[in-house]
Amino acid sequence: MQLTDYTTLCMDAHGVLIDRDRDIVRGLSPLLAMMPDPPPKEQVLADYVHALHELTDEQMGAVSAHCTVYRALANRWGLEADWQEGIEFASSLGFGSLYEDAPGAIHYLRKFYQLRVVTSLNEQEFLAFNQRIGLSAIERQTTGSFVAARSKLREMEADKHVLLLTAGPASVNSRGGHCRITRNAKADQPHKQSCISLSDFIYQHQLALRGELL
Repeated sequence: MQLTDYTTLCMDAHGVLIDRDRDIVRGLSPLLAMMPDPPPKEQVLADYVHALHELTDEQMGAVSAHCTVYRALANRWGLEADWQEGIEFASSLGFGSLYEDAPGAIHYLRKFYQLRVVTSLNEQEFLAFNQRIGLSAIERQTTGSFVAARSKLREMEADKHVLLLTAGPASVNSRGGHCRITRNAKADQPHKQSCISLSDFIYQHQLALRGELL
């Protein structure tokens, strides 16, 4: 299917609209400093996402979740970490910052799609971001939980009419479309079914529109 064939566009806020990568790498620096040969940034972030996806407790708050992730990463890298270090990691993260292309992209894309933005932040935590991008109550899915956000994304991608935008791969059970927003990839290193930014995605959407008009 073409980008213009889908009726709903579902975005994972983190990695697509919100940048948290720098905070994560900086927060993990105490662990990385203990390693004689620390992994590159891309692998650090991949390991973080893997540890986050292993969480199963939907009621776990952000601090508890990141404490668990911190200790899981320490174990994965052959290190030891206590809960206090995990708490310091969780406290250092904040909520991230909005990518520069996010407000304009939301304004453009809602002209063509029903928007659904899924975030692990709760309504109050997401408020500062939403003051800039202006999502309606229906468009924003503020779950307040990493596990609940993941579940909502899986629910959305089960619909063949939904196009999913995430910073990571789609699940093996996805029935809809998927585009990966790579953000950190270089422009001269394209990936199949991926875009380096929301601006790039919009450019691809405009090409699809022109194809329909020709």
